[in-house]
Amino acid sequence: MELRNCPECGKVFTYIRTNLCPACQEKDEKNFRLVRSFIVRNPSANIKIVSEETGVSETSILRYLKEERISLASNVVEGKLTCEICGATISSGRLCKACAEKLTTGIKREFKEENERQLNEIRGDRSRMYTADRRRYKRDK
Repeated sequence: MELRNCPECGKVFTYIRTNLCPACQEKDEKNFRLVRSFIVRNPSANIKIVSEETGVSETSILRYLKEERISLASNVVEGKLTCEICGATISSGRLCKACAEKLTTGIKREFKEENERQLNEIRGDRSRMYTADRRRYKRDK
C-alpha cells in the first residue's frame, strides 16, 4: 500500500492506479464528461474555447488528449500537443503515427529476436542432452 499526496488538493490518499485522490478523481471525471459533451456539440472548437466555455483548465484538456480519451481536429490543437519523440504537432496521444510505427516495429523486432535466442538456447540444451544420453547408452551396451 502506497500513500501519496494528491497533486490537486494536497490530501494524503492510498495510491491505486491514479495520481488523484478519490474526490479529485470524481471531479476530474465530471470535467472530462463536460469537455467531451462540449466537443461533440462543437467539433471545430479549439482548446482555448473549450476551456473558456467549460471552465476546465487547458492543462486538463491537454491531458485528456494525451490519454486519447478525447480528440480534436488537428487544425484546432494549435501546436500545443506535440510528439514526444520528434516534436511534430499531433491531435491526440503522445506520439505521431510515424514514431508510433517505428517504436512498434522496433519492439516487435526485439521481441522476435529475444524469442529466437530463447528457442536456440532450448534447442541447444536438448541436443547436448540427447547426445550425452546417446553416448551413455552406447557405453552401457
